[in-house]
Amino acid sequence: MFPSVPAPAWQRADALPLLAAFALLLPMVLLLPPLPIDETRYLAVAWEMRQGGEFLVPHLNGATYAHKPPLLFWLINAGWLVTGVHAWTARLMTLACSLASLALMHRLAWRLSGSVQVARLATWLLAGTIYFALFANAIMFDVPLTTCVLAALLGVCDLVAGRLRRGVLVTGVAIGLGILVKGPVMLLDIGFVALLAPWWSAGRLAGRSAAYFGALALAVLLGAAIALAWAIPAALHGGEDYARAIFLKQTFDRIHGVVGTSAHRRPLWWYLAVFPLLLLPWPLVVRGRLARLRGLMAQPALRCALAWLVPTFIVFSLVSGKQPHYLLPLIPALALLLALGLDASILQLRGGLLGAVLVLLGVGLVVLHQLPLARASAEWVDLVSPWWSVPVIVLGAWLLRWRGPVPVAVPALAILALTLVAKLVVLWGPGVRYDITPIAQRIAALQAQGHAVASMGWHHGVYEFAARLPEPIPAFYTLDDFKAWVGQHPDGYVVTFFRQFRFRATPVFTQPFRGVEVSLWQAQAALAAGVDPNVSHVVEAEFEEED
Repeated sequence: MFPSVPAPAWQRADALPLLAAFALLLPMVLLLPPLPIDETRYLAVAWEMRQGGEFLVPHLNGATYAHKPPLLFWLINAGWLVTGVHAWTARLMTLACSLASLALMHRLAWRLSGSVQVARLATWLLAGTIYFALFANAIMFDVPLTTCVLAALLGVCDLVAGRLRRGVLVTGVAIGLGILVKGPVMLLDIGFVALLAPWWSAGRLAGRSAAYFGALALAVLLGAAIALAWAIPAALHGGEDYARAIFLKQTFDRIHGVVGTSAHRRPLWWYLAVFPLLLLPWPLVVRGRLARLRGLMAQPALRCALAWLVPTFIVFSLVSGKQPHYLLPLIPALALLLALGLDASILQLRGGLLGAVLVLLGVGLVVLHQLPLARASAEWVDLVSPWWSVPVIVLGAWLLRWRGPVPVAVPALAILALTLVAKLVVLWGPGVRYDITPIAQRIAALQAQGHAVASMGWHHGVYEFAARLPEPIPAFYTLDDFKAWVGQHPDGYVVTFFRQFRFRATPVFTQPFRGVEVSLWQAQAALAAGVDPNVSHVVEAEFEEED
């Protein structure tokens, strides 16, 4: 464990996961527009940061935005200084974080196991996990958070090995950056591994536990200092409500979610049902008895993977607010666990079942086009060409041709290629329903002509970045507030999402959006015509909590 010699230079096979991931994920960086609602929201926050020159306190729709720390928005703006303002800049940044995660996975697996083979296997397993591949270029916080988690665990390895000065620096900086990415959840993602180091480190801490925990405490303090270097000035600048939100609401309220008060409430068992799907294709291709891994319990790498995965998974399950991407930083632990089993020949990989599933998916897409479907479902199916079944079936047939155990790169490459196909399907199919650009450009033109534009209901900032709006769009939640605004802006316009709020007047512009439609109205004419009695007019207020 913890080899004392420098890490070997990567051989060609060791670098292949990074090269394959880069080649198969880069096209979507350049082609795929930001997807609502999360990606468009985060780009809107970064855009308002750039427009207003306010980099200390993020804003959305002109109001302080306390749901997330600012590091992702800072990184996007830093990229824009180099490339100009583009959505692909943010995607390229997250892809770089994903590739860094693969490199850190290789390094961590090698440090823990002392085996280049285990490191190579773990890197392929992580790169070929479908949820990692899907998120690899997504404009989301969990991607850079995973990078910070892996970096922090490398720092913990330094602490265990007695390299305290470097360990404190690496762990502390990674903790601080992780908190600036997504908040104190960073401490949960690494906490159990760090605290259980005396158990998994194979006696390396015998007689040195006090020094280790003292250094770990210093690293946590360093991380907290880095985070507070932003949080304290931001709280003072943002005001009392913003300070309460970043120090209390986004921490203790989420912890209070254990008793069921947080957003995204789901039952206790939900992650048990979801996590295997996030780990595809490995649940379909791994063969062998996982129970036999108990024979490797003496290995520090296996114990570390268990200390990383099991207690953290339990705590996430106890919290009522659950989202699949919250588990993204745990996927490397599963990659390490499976890599150890494959290296010890306890596990092996077979591609037949995965190949059969892909062939059935491809055939199913063709069959779906022949079925009589309800109108709404048929509209969505018609947006996906049945010709997309061809690459899926080809991938399945490629896997079916393998006899016996398959190299780890085979299913991993299949999943990376499938991820590319799936995103191309979205881009050239249903993606037209997720592109808000047409109506956003209409709004930008109106603002350029001096017309004010408002929204009935919270709109998540979906319009701002799409048309680079010079000013945010205010949102109203009652007709009385809207009437007061129209009195001040008689030549203004209002935008609404159908099924939230709809006027009886004829809209000046309408387009499909997601499963509904979005419309633009002349505000005074809309108010004079009244509301459509067939619509509930329940408008969505700003979320209490977000993803």
